[in-house]
Amino acid sequence: MVEYKQAGEDLQLYQKNLQQRIKNLEIEAAQEIVDEMFAILDGLEGAVYVSDMKSYRILRVNKYIKKHYGNNILGKKCYKIFQELQDGPCSYCTNDRLIIEGKPGPPVIWDFRNTKTGRWYHCIDKAIQWPDGRYVRMEIAVDITERKKGEVELRDSERFLNMVFESINDPFNIVGSDYRIKRANESYARMRGKRVYEIIGKRCYEVLYNRNTICEDCSVRETFDSGKPFTKEKLLILPAGLNTWIEIFTYPIIDENGKITGVIEYTRDITKRKKAEAERDILVDRLQYLLRIDDLTGLLNRRAILEKLEEEVNRAKRYRSQLALIICDIDYFKEINDTYGHDIGDKALQIISSLIKSSLRNTDIIGRYGGDEFFLILPETSMEGAKEIAERIRFIIKDFNLKLNKNKSIKTTVSIGVAEFDAGKEDINSFIKRADNALYVAKDKGRNRVYIIGDE
Repeated sequence: MVEYKQAGEDLQLYQKNLQQRIKNLEIEAAQEIVDEMFAILDGLEGAVYVSDMKSYRILRVNKYIKKHYGNNILGKKCYKIFQELQDGPCSYCTNDRLIIEGKPGPPVIWDFRNTKTGRWYHCIDKAIQWPDGRYVRMEIAVDITERKKGEVELRDSERFLNMVFESINDPFNIVGSDYRIKRANESYARMRGKRVYEIIGKRCYEVLYNRNTICEDCSVRETFDSGKPFTKEKLLILPAGLNTWIEIFTYPIIDENGKITGVIEYTRDITKRKKAEAERDILVDRLQYLLRIDDLTGLLNRRAILEKLEEEVNRAKRYRSQLALIICDIDYFKEINDTYGHDIGDKALQIISSLIKSSLRNTDIIGRYGGDEFFLILPETSMEGAKEIAERIRFIIKDFNLKLNKNKSIKTTVSIGVAEFDAGKEDINSFIKRADNALYVAKDKGRNRVYIIGDE
């Protein structure tokens, strides 16, 4: 019996030793796995350490920690080494979140800022089983200070851009490559009779113009196609029915690859400017009119009639067409002024100029050359045609009575000189000279007559 009892005790001891050996092998295998893992983690540009969850003592570190904190930190408490705290772990310690129902839970991922150094770290904490069977915390902390700086700068930049965007009083929006409105300020939405939330994310031509296709004169498309800024003026009929002139500026948004990803559209109300320009144009036209029109008779003045004559002379030369000139002078006009006064003389000029104008064709041109003398330019007219017109004018003036009052009226006549342009032999000065010579001959022969002079 003693022998059997001894054999049983030996067997139990053997089994116990065998289990211990197996356990030691498992620990060695686990240790090898840990060593292999840290051989990889040694190449990471970031801190990696393992600490006990109860004592917070450091069990293993990678080369990055050894480089920055030294080789003698194993066994020391992590919060004293890394956060330089003496009273206990930091408030954001994740030990209590790593084990769920006695088993390792999902990783805890978080960012923190070292208050002493001011540097930011992206941390991943995970509960792993250590070779001795207990659960420990592994933390990987990657320095993300530069990234955080970039994020802060980006936020500051976005905040600045938002402030700039909202501070723009004129309508302003950004359109994406699909023509959807990505951003718009209140001014832009209000101009279109919309709210901002109603147009964001919508295609501009659909939400603004109720169209299925891009507008034919779209400035945004012009910039997408050309890749260049574009400017145009447009008359816009607002929802309230008001006609508003706007000036549209579009600018391309280009990414780092040179691709146009969007277009900035800036709109400015130029209605007041357009109104001022229209008023200016009216004023300029009026001024030009006054510079060309005789204020007493309403006919072309001396400068304007000479310009017209030069145009017609050049045209007659170019096309070898006929052209006639009539110079008409009121007989004894000085006596009218001296006898009845300049007011009556002015009235006589107005009436006679109107009678002459009514005797001409639509293509004929009349102007007051000076005093009581009128130039009549007759394009595409022969000498015979000009003579006929001149005689008609003479008879109309001769038969007309200018009434001063109920009992008294004035009669007058005109003397007329006529010349036909010779495109092959003369210029404008000689042409006027011949017509003027014909006028003086008519006066010398007793007035109230038409005289035609040849190439004299």
